[in-house]
Amino acid sequence: METKFQLGGQALIEGVMMRSPNFISAAVRRKDGSIQTRVDGFHSLGQKYRILAIPFVRGMVALVEMMVVGMRYLNWSGNLALEDEEEEDAEPGSSNMPWWALALTVVASLSIGLALFVALPNLVVQYSVRHLTANVIALNFAEGVVKLLIFLAYLYLIGRRPNIHRLFEYHGAEHKVVYAVENGCPLTPEGARPFDTPHPRCGTGFALLTVFVSVLCFIFLPWTNSDVQRIAWRLLLMPLVAGISYEIIKLTVNPQLGGLARIVLTPGMWLQRLTTAQPNDAQLEVSCEAMKVLLDAEAALEQNAAPAQEPFQEEIV
Repeated sequence: METKFQLGGQALIEGVMMRSPNFISAAVRRKDGSIQTRVDGFHSLGQKYRILAIPFVRGMVALVEMMVVGMRYLNWSGNLALEDEEEEDAEPGSSNMPWWALALTVVASLSIGLALFVALPNLVVQYSVRHLTANVIALNFAEGVVKLLIFLAYLYLIGRRPNIHRLFEYHGAEHKVVYAVENGCPLTPEGARPFDTPHPRCGTGFALLTVFVSVLCFIFLPWTNSDVQRIAWRLLLMPLVAGISYEIIKLTVNPQLGGLARIVLTPGMWLQRLTTAQPNDAQLEVSCEAMKVLLDAEAALEQNAAPAQEPFQEEIV
């Protein structure tokens, strides 16, 4: 089954989330072996407000939006895992995170990310390299190298935790199933198994690209002795970094770019060896179920036969 639109997704706790232009779906393996799915209608802020869809603005909007969506679905899958552990018969979806808690979680995640990958590299260079040179370009380049090393070390270290490694297996399952649909293969573990785990549109590649783009954006920034001033300039430029990175990723889907697109995407594909792992057939089955309910929803919408139910629908497979 091939599609006329792009697909994306994310690994969840014992499950997978999938995204299409009009819907988001998810599937989670329950403790009893069943697979619980859900599908929600979804329209991005860029679809609702044209001003948020203009180039270089839409990148930052999409990044924050998908963080919010990702947190919401991770919360849902975590609640199901907690229900299984506590052997409770709670109503599915009844313990969703309130909006304010979700907002605080996103803000905290962004703050930790900015502290780790923006503030820390700058401070490391200031207090370890600054006394060796006063060359602004050299200092900013050194900051970029430190940032890249911190990013790679972070991915390597978290991947060694068993629970995160399992999440990476579901990440690999998500990619394999997307490949299967894109290549018209059956939506079964057998149909998805032959494909590799790295995918060109993965968020890992986007994150790595932002590191490279930030080096270019920061390379000529003045290097003052004020820690607050240096870091503030970098934080102010981060929306521009995200916007440029997003536009570059958008350009890579243009077939006319050919080899240039491969050059841009290849480092991200390599890096996905750290953030994806080979899934087993049970994990591929979960990913297939998430994709099936997503494509069914898109097909129903296209045929003007979308069921008139609540926006949030669930079923046990």
